[in-house]
Amino acid sequence: MTWPPRPMDPPDAVVTADPVGTPAGSVGTPEHRATLDGARRHLPLDGTRNLRDVGGYPAAGGRQTRWRTLLRSDELTRLPAHAADELRGLGIRQVIDLRWPDELVLSPNVFEADPAVRYRHIALLVDDPTPHSGLAGMYRHVLDERLPQLVEVARALLEPDGLPAVIGCAAGKDRTGITVAVLLSLAGVPDDIVIADYALSAGYFAVPNATIPPGDWRHQPLTVDSPPEFMASALDHLREAHGGARALLRSGGLRETELDALAQRLTEPAR
Repeated sequence: MTWPPRPMDPPDAVVTADPVGTPAGSVGTPEHRATLDGARRHLPLDGTRNLRDVGGYPAAGGRQTRWRTLLRSDELTRLPAHAADELRGLGIRQVIDLRWPDELVLSPNVFEADPAVRYRHIALLVDDPTPHSGLAGMYRHVLDERLPQLVEVARALLEPDGLPAVIGCAAGKDRTGITVAVLLSLAGVPDDIVIADYALSAGYFAVPNATIPPGDWRHQPLTVDSPPEFMASALDHLREAHGGARALLRSGGLRETELDALAQRLTEPAR
């Protein structure tokens, strides 16, 4: 299976007649589970399945991640005009698309030529490591081999009007998942929260979405892989092989002042 299956199928997803998902509170410590639930996190925007806010998570120094500042999403290719307007209304200033170039040709992002929103394509992967190493191995591959792309994402968020931003790929769980995990880790979000945030994707694909046309693979109920242990393994590797998110990004050329600034922009004093 190629990554993702061509041309419009979801990565590692199969149709299921009995949709099941990862309950929002099934991972994470008890005191953190409440931050994973609630209507504010998932944004059920027409034309999307997996658009959600990573705000409200506990972060380092008595802070929390800012609401409506960093969103993660599946592909923004079938948004009706009113849904695109809703995203602009949330203050979105930048869309970062992590898909392959051929995915963009087959399914262009609706913000690609938007005069009000900066659109940036950063192909997170150049090859397909999943047939040899699986999804968990792909996450480690990104950390080991795709540091320039992770740094490019970080620099994009640091630009004037770089935030609020949406980061997305096809399903919004793997390429998006590991990228968002690095950013949350930089902000000092605890591992169990980063893992639980990643695991939420399965639940949002488990029910059909009538706002997505039937010809789109995301229209039907799907079972997708986002097991907590995959992200737990990636975070262990990030720490053991690279010294953590800050050390990894610093080794890619980001200065301490830039890393501090990004962590500050992504967080606010806890309420």
